[in-house]
Amino acid sequence: GTTMLIDVQDEDELGRVLELFPQYSAIWNIHASGNGDKSIDDAFYERDVQQLELAFESQFHYAVFYAYVKLKEQEIRNMVWVSECILQQQKDEINKFVPVFSYHSPW
Repeated sequence: GTTMLIDVQDEDELGRVLELFPQYSAIWNIHASGNGDKSIDDAFYERDVQQLELAFESQFHYAVFYAYVKLKEQEIRNMVWVSECILQQQKDEINKFVPVFSYHSPW
């Protein structure tokens, strides 16, 4: 999988490589359609948050600690995003962050 990414030169080639993997092709299709206001980075962050939140559904494993740290990192990214929007007077963009443990999450 990662060896194919080494030879990627442009966005179209990246799309062809990601189409081979179902979990990534859905994210790529959202980005390629151009309809959404999310970047591909945001789509991958949302997927990561969704999987990390699922780590709390099971018991007696160490994945919870890893998920906790990674979700805290996402919260820090969200806080930086909000503060940058405020500093740059872009208050209409302020809600474009990745929610963590939100009732309004799409998953």
